[in-house]
Parts: sequence; C-alpha cells; structure tokens
Amino acid sequence: MAPKKYPRAHALLEKFYAGKCTPEELAILDSWYDGLDNIADISAVDTAHYQQQFLANFRNSLPEAKIVRWKQTAIKWTAAAASVILLAGAGYWWLHTAQQKTMHPGDIKSFLVTNETSNAKLVVLPDSSHIWLNAAASLRWKEDFNQKVRSVQLTGEGFFDVQGQTGKPFIIRTRDLTIQVLGTKFNVEAYPAEGVTRVSLQQGKVKVGAGKDSTILKPGYAAVYNNEDKGLAVAAADASKMAVWRDGVFIATDLPLRDAVTRLCTRYGYNVHWENAQGADKIISVMFIKETFVKTLDNLCYISRKHYRIAEKQVTIY
Repeated sequence: MAPKKYPRAHALLEKFYAGKCTPEELAILDSWYDGLDNIADISAVDTAHYQQQFLANFRNSLPEAKIVRWKQTAIKWTAAAASVILLAGAGYWWLHTAQQKTMHPGDIKSFLVTNETSNAKLVVLPDSSHIWLNAAASLRWKEDFNQKVRSVQLTGEGFFDVQGQTGKPFIIRTRDLTIQVLGTKFNVEAYPAEGVTRVSLQQGKVKVGAGKDSTILKPGYAAVYNNEDKGLAVAAADASKMAVWRDGVFIATDLPLRDAVTRLCTRYGYNVHWENAQGADKIISVMFIKETFVKTLDNLCYISRKHYRIAEKQVTIY
C-alpha cells in the first residue's frame, strides 16, 4: 500500500515556512498528516513509516537557509543500532565495567552505569538480567545485589529483561515509583525532566507502586504516574512500540511537545531554549524510524508549526 499523493504540497510548504498559511491551509496540512494514522490493515510501525515518508517529502522542499548554524561541527552518524557491553564472567564485571562510588553505610559499595551515547547500551547484571539504557539514562545498584533482594535504581528510560529467581524479587526504584517483578520484560520511562513516569509491560507480570497506591500490570498495559496530581492510572499500551527505541527509533507516546523535544535534544547532547512556547504543552504521539537528529527535529517542528535554529549545542525553538 503506497501513501497518498498530495497536490499543492510544495506551494503550501513554502507558505508554511514563510508564516503565510491561512487557518484553512494549516488544517489541510494537518489532515494530510493525521490521515495517515487511519490506514486500515497496517501495523503501527508501517503507519509511522508512511507518516515519516510524508514529512520527508515536505522536508525535501525545505530551503537550506531555514536551519541556522553558527558553528558547524563534523558529526558522523553510525548505522549501529546499539552499543553493547559484553561480559565474559562475573569476575570481569566487578573489575572492569562498573564505576565504583563512595562507600555507603555498612561498607557496601555502589556501582553506576550511565549511557553517554545516542544509541542504546546493554547492561548485563550479575544475575544475567539484561537492561537496555536509552541515551543519558543511568542504572545504579549495590555490591550486595543478588544476595537477598535484587534492587536497582533507574534514571531515564530502560527496557528490562529480568531473569526469574525464586525467593529473590527484582526491584526497580525511580523518582516516583517502585516496580517489583520476578521474571518479565517491560519498559520504564522515568526521565527526571518530565512529570510523568510510565511502566509498559510486554511479558510476564509486574507490581507498580506509588506511595499508598499500587497496581498489578498485565501484558499490553501501562501504568502511568503523574507527578503533578500524584495519580496512578492504567491504560492499554501497544506492545509493538515498547522497545523500538533500542533499534534507533525515536518514539514519544502521549507526551507534551516540550518533553518530546527535550528527549530528542538530550539524546544527542543538545540543550533547548523556547522563544515561542505556545502549544508546547500539547500532547503528541510520534514515532520516527532511524532518522538523524536534524531530520527528527524537522519533523517535530513541522507537526507543531514551529521553527528552530542551532548554535553550537543549543537548539532554540521559535
């Protein structure tokens, strides 16, 4: 099935970037883009691909002058889907991979792994559980991990494939939630700059707790905690999207535009400044398949009717 052809697209695009589109013309652009989400009998990934192709056609007509660069830096984009830590054994792990922190009470050491790349990073824990960290995410645990309780602390986004061990529950703590599992696969979004924490379950069963509230998740559902109203809600989630970011896909599900842009910029080491914050709290859901930073930012700015400029490591939205 091929995406539709869009007459007048080039002319409308020129008017859009010149700031001369009428409300009726903006509605036409929106309907073209949103209409791609209603194609029957295709997967969510295919829908995202068609939407992305639609934006790419617009982007090809975009004049180069619209992206302002005050200092050009040579950046090489790799085709690698993930950066992987391979462990030969437990002894190698303790000696070479984890960054040792200061001693805690009881002389128990703490270890920290932070993903400082724009790709996914795989961490294999001493119990053989696998955790993929998204860009800028970090995972912390103590030296006595796997003795009685397997406990870790997550900041940012991570996908967990936890090995089951009888009598040794696996516990993940974030800023707002405590997640307890035995053996399962699930995704956790716990970005420190965002007001929402989300746990999406792909396989198995997890218990999610926030203060006095808790819920048991089933596969295909997500628990969403809102830090502003301290509420914990459960909603259906698309299992096919839960871990696509590990393959270089940029995804933002039910996020304010401001948070989606911040996620993207943080992933590639950029700060964000908003000169025009109108509509920044609008909730969006997007998925862009293996695009570069600039192309993904183009897409986000198009669907939100915004422009941007880049000066060194700062992105300004206007």
